[in-house]
Amino acid sequence: MAGLTFNIVVSIILLPVNLCCSFWVFREVLNLAEITFREFLSLPHPSFGSGRFSLKRRQKYILRFFKGKSSQPQKSKKLLKLYGISTLPGLAALVLAGYGAVSNHPDKVSNILIGNLVLILINIGLVFAGRIYRKNHPLDKKTVEILEAKRIREKEKGGESRKKNIIVYAIVGAFFMTVLIGFHLGMADVFSNLQTISGREELAGVQNISFNDVNTVLLEKGFETANIPTTYWFYDENKLTNVAAGSKDSSKFEFYEYIDGETVEGVYNSISYDISQDVNINERAEHETNLASGGRMFTVTQNGVCYFVLYKNNTVIYAHSPKASNKIHEVLTQIGYLP
Repeated sequence: MAGLTFNIVVSIILLPVNLCCSFWVFREVLNLAEITFREFLSLPHPSFGSGRFSLKRRQKYILRFFKGKSSQPQKSKKLLKLYGISTLPGLAALVLAGYGAVSNHPDKVSNILIGNLVLILINIGLVFAGRIYRKNHPLDKKTVEILEAKRIREKEKGGESRKKNIIVYAIVGAFFMTVLIGFHLGMADVFSNLQTISGREELAGVQNISFNDVNTVLLEKGFETANIPTTYWFYDENKLTNVAAGSKDSSKFEFYEYIDGETVEGVYNSISYDISQDVNINERAEHETNLASGGRMFTVTQNGVCYFVLYKNNTVIYAHSPKASNKIHEVLTQIGYLP
């Protein structure tokens, strides 16, 4: 949950970060119109109401405004379109945060992490693009003088009020971000609880073997079960509820029971990759079998030892034995994993 929380917070923070990194595009539009940002905000704007059509009317108004004010209307039009495109990563960041809050995909944390890294790289690219653009498209001396004079007047006129405005904007922005983060984390917590309850209800209606049953079968087969350490207990440990393990001669059997079935495929994949690092990714399918009762089994033989990884419902099994031994197959058959 900590990894999910961190990535959701990062996704939401990337919204204002993107607005800052892309603002240079809009500032270039303002420069071509020879007006400052504060001047643009202070201009009287008609009321557009709310809704999709009001947004289109607002966009048309802004296009007409800069078309009339800009020294290069066509260039301003292109820059406004570019500004709209450059703010899409901010929208994508919100979508990522929403995905993290409501998705039940087992790899959603890594997916959000990758998405955040991509958005960070895009925003860094926007910053460098702004520097390159300003270097290749410098303002003429007259425009620079006009804008500089306006900024000096604005600074002299609103020195104290400017500081107060910055403080107010910072407080409002912090409040808005806190609400966004709280909303998404709250949604993530609600959906996580719903998925856990759903998983428990689903498992309650499934005929499922317990770790006590496995322990009994291991004892019947002559396995030593007292104080046997498990190899992969740390995978999704927060959802691991029970384990059973046994060893006999050169064979070992480990049974992991989880709180629900959401995590088992990820654990299965992690273990199977760990024991078969030398197996080509294109050849992995040859080592996998779909179980008749649901779930999958991965087997691989290395140096005369046969390794098994299986999952079904809310359980995962890891085992190994000499290639010529049938001990593991016998246990898997008796507990209902294999026919």
